[in-house]
Amino acid sequence: MIFWATSITVSVALLVITAAMKSANPQMAYAHMMIAAVMAIVFALVAIRETRQLVEAGGSRPAVAAQTARFMGYVWAWGALGLVISYGSGVVSWHEWLTFFVAFAILAAASLFFSMLLQRDADQGKEDEALLKLGRYLAWAQLFGMIAVVVGLLIDGKMTRFLVPRHGDWAANNIFFFGAIAIGAITAYALKVGKPSAQAE
Repeated sequence: MIFWATSITVSVALLVITAAMKSANPQMAYAHMMIAAVMAIVFALVAIRETRQLVEAGGSRPAVAAQTARFMGYVWAWGALGLVISYGSGVVSWHEWLTFFVAFAILAAASLFFSMLLQRDADQGKEDEALLKLGRYLAWAQLFGMIAVVVGLLIDGKMTRFLVPRHGDWAANNIFFFGAIAIGAITAYALKVGKPSAQAE
């Protein structure tokens, strides 16, 4: 938890600082993108490593699902904070940011709440098949959604919006793109190890 709190706080601060400096130095847009990319990779690698360790230690399916849902919630929270501080403070201007912030905040809360339900089952030594099945359906939907986000941003050319000064969504696009990659990777690994056969091996 300390790692996630620290990394989210530091990375969001760096994202805001580089976004604020972009008007004076356009090269800061590349720094902003690099920070988002590095954090996405770090989030994904740490989540996958800790999930693998839990599986290897014999963690139950609810425990593994709870942990990965919690990690997903942290990444959604990172995205929400990056948006609200960057745009809510006026550092960058984009009129649609609030809609996405609310969506990210809801998804973060939903992921953490779902994680709590699963962790409760894990602590009680129970496996609620209906809850686990729901989790897999939601995970598949999320995985396809993240793939669509990445592909859509690339096709629409939104990852080069920072080259046009009038587009204020460039900072959000970095958060969307790399956040989607992180969540997609975490989700894909969760689906792989969350199958009954995967834990029985």
